Amino acid sequence: MKKTTAITIAAITALSTLAIAGDEEGIVLGDANSTATFALDGQNSWIIDGVDHLYAQEFYFRRGGFNDEVNINTLTLLGQAVNDTNPFTDDRADSISTLYTDGNGLEFETLFTLRGSNQGSNSASIAEQISISNTGTSSISFSFFQYVDFDLGGDSSDDWGQIVEGNIAQQFDDDFAISEVVVTPAPNAFQMGEYEDMSALWDNGQIDNLNGDDTHQGDVAWAFQWDITLAAGDSFLISKNKTVVPTPGSLALLAGAGLMTTRRRRA
Repeated sequence: MKKTTAITIAAITALSTLAIAGDEEGIVLGDANSTATFALDGQNSWIIDGVDHLYAQEFYFRRGGFNDEVNINTLTLLGQAVNDTNPFTDDRADSISTLYTDGNGLEFETLFTLRGSNQGSNSASIAEQISISNTGTSSISFSFFQYVDFDLGGDSSDDWGQIVEGNIAQQFDDDFAISEVVVTPAPNAFQMGEYEDMSALWDNGQIDNLNGDDTHQGDVAWAFQWDITLAAGDSFLISKNKTVVPTPGSLALLAGAGLMTTRRRRA
């Protein structure tokens, strides 16, 4: 049998403690050579063969009448389940599913499944699904955003990235590459840019829509945007895959540009 740990929340105060299993750092998934950490504000770590490549991944939404985007991790948490999908090869939990509600007809369910690889391969993948449901009695129009900031190789400021065909984000440094493919449906908008500019799009007290910038060199971050109208009882499913692989020397040309290599520290 698969190992399953499920949490169903009745009281919000109890929920916040259970959701992170008593550890303010979050829930850690593990598979082969990789671990991924999910905290109350989103995913904040993806370690592969001892190297942490991820600074942050977060999801936001904005309904009509809102004057800012809202992080779904700040919504009411209805439940959380942690599973081991391959118990015969690795006995650690490798999948996490979380359900949120905005209390006004929208529910957001996220599912992440980690797949590591051979020790020393420096490669791993995460499959992601986000299901958004309208549980109300009338249609709801809203925008949904994914924000991602990778620090490949454990550092920032020395990467190069691009968005291809509107649904594939790619980022490279000297030794590693990350590719994220939005399998379905294609985003309505996207943006790639400097971390400071991209992170400033959220929690700023104003409406922001992505501008279509598709390349950047430096401390790369990116976002995708879906504009959605859901009839009562309908749902919307986003399916994505992320893969990190080693790419020795892929950005050796950046060394000649004098780019500094720095590691940001979380506050």
